[in-house]
Parts: sequence; structure tokens; C-alpha cells
Amino acid sequence: MTNWILIVLVSFLIPLIISPLFINYLKKHNIGQRIRQEGPDLHQHKMGTPTMGGIVIILTLILVIIFFVPHNNYILWSLIITIGFGAVGLVDDLIKLFKKRSLGLYTWQKLFLQIAFALIVVYYVQKVTNLDTEIYLPFLKSSIDLSRAFTPFAILVMISTVNAVNLTDGLDGLATGLIFIAMIIFALIAYIQNIWSMSLFALIVAFSSLGFLIYNFFPAQVFLGDVGSFALGGALASIAIFTKTELFLLIIGGVFVIETLSVIFQVISVKLRKKLLFKMSPIHHHFEICGWKEPKIIIRFWAIGVILAFIGIASIF
Repeated sequence: MTNWILIVLVSFLIPLIISPLFINYLKKHNIGQRIRQEGPDLHQHKMGTPTMGGIVIILTLILVIIFFVPHNNYILWSLIITIGFGAVGLVDDLIKLFKKRSLGLYTWQKLFLQIAFALIVVYYVQKVTNLDTEIYLPFLKSSIDLSRAFTPFAILVMISTVNAVNLTDGLDGLATGLIFIAMIIFALIAYIQNIWSMSLFALIVAFSSLGFLIYNFFPAQVFLGDVGSFALGGALASIAIFTKTELFLLIIGGVFVIETLSVIFQVISVKLRKKLLFKMSPIHHHFEICGWKEPKIIIRFWAIGVILAFIGIASIF
């Protein structure tokens, strides 16, 4: 347990210390956020804020796991999943940077890269680990065996989680704070299951995110970028898969689900009814346009995240 405390402390301190250095580097090289024209006018003042800060979190995970964590297949593959999806996000961020536009990869390009990577990962994970095809059911204290359906199911979990976190990353610190909340709960779940490796990995991600959140909260000095939101989404999905709690993710990560559904329902409403369901989606922008201050939205969404997290942990017992 002493080692765990040290690892958690180091995970928090590394981004706390190196983030200012990274922010200065980004400012020096004029690497800043480009705001989408279709986004809310309230965000135009954020133009030029340093982005791609998620690199700090990924670097922290790599350093901590290499130097402080004993070799473990689940942790290694969780790190690979995190870095892999982060790499897709990095490509997206770099295209925005070099082409000086708010759009990076096209949607179909992002999905192709995500699905291809997820397919490769799921194939090799099942070959080199003892991961079975069962998943636990919330509230029912039972499980079901997906058999051959597990591969497409696991891919769906990864892709949907990665993109849900990405959609939620629209306000300063919103996604990062929700990741911290979810990771603490998953660390507890993995601990209850005696899957020590996943409990430790969840804590490392949680406190790395917390260290970064000091600079990411309103008013943000640095943004996660797609490299960060994709990586954190991958980390969250990997823990759910390795602990067989993919369906619990719908509850514990409920705010991510709500944000994603708001976009889906908005598109359906426009296509079928020719009317907007929300003033803007994802739904956090709707509340902005309604006049809510950004910190108010962030704190309230975090509060909802905490409530859903407790419901998620209660669904185990």
C-alpha cells in the first residue's frame, strides 16, 4: 500500500510540475486552439489557448508505469490502448495545427482509424491474456457470455467511450474532472474484484488527470486536445473491459452518455423534424446559450457525475 501511495503521488506531481513548462513551450511555438465557427460565440475568446495538453497525461502514464509499476499484461495493454487512441487524436490535432483550421481528420477517417486500432487490440488482447468473453450485469449480480459477439462488443465500447469523452471535452476541465470521478470509482470496483493491476492503473489515470486539471479548469491555461480526450476515453474503456464492467460504464460514465445522446437526438430531430431539439449540442453548449456561466455548468455536471458514480458502485452489491 505504501508503494501505491507513492505511485499515486508521483502520478499527481508529474503533470503538476511539467504542465507549466509544456504550456510555455506551446505558447512559444504558437500552438493554440482553433475555435469552430459553428461553436458558441462565447468561446471565441479561447482562440489561441494552448492545446494538446493531453500529451502531458500520456507522458505521465508512460513514465509512472515504466519506472514504478511491476510488469502486468492488463496494465501494459491498457497503456497501449490509451496511447493508441491518443495517437489518433494527435494526428487530428496536428492536422488542425498545420492546416490552421478547426477541422482535423474527417469523421470517417477518425472512425476508420479507431475501429482498425480497436480490432487489432481486441484480437491480440484475447490471444495474450486470460480475458474471457463474459460481462457483468449491473444490479443483477450475474453475468452473460457474449462468446463470438464479444469482439464487436468490445470494439463498440472502445469507440463509443473515446468519442463520448471527446464530445464532452467542450468546457474547461469538464471531461478531465469527469474522468477523475469515473476512474476513482473504477479503481474501487477493480479493488473489490481483486484485480489489483486495474485498480492501480485507474488511480494513476485519475491522479494524472487531477494534476493536469489544475491548469485545465476554468479559465483553462491549456486544453486536452483530441490527443488527450481520445487517450482518456481509451483508458476508461480499457478498464471497463478488463474488469468486465462495460455495462456499468453506462451508469458511471453517465454524463458522457448524456452528452453523446444529446448530439444524436439533435441530428435526428433536424433530419426528421427540421427543428433543433437543443439550442446547440452537445448539451453543455445548450446551457451556455441559455445563459448559464461556464463554471456553473461544469460544477453541476461534475455533481451529476458523482451521483451517477455512486449509483454505479451501488449496482454491484
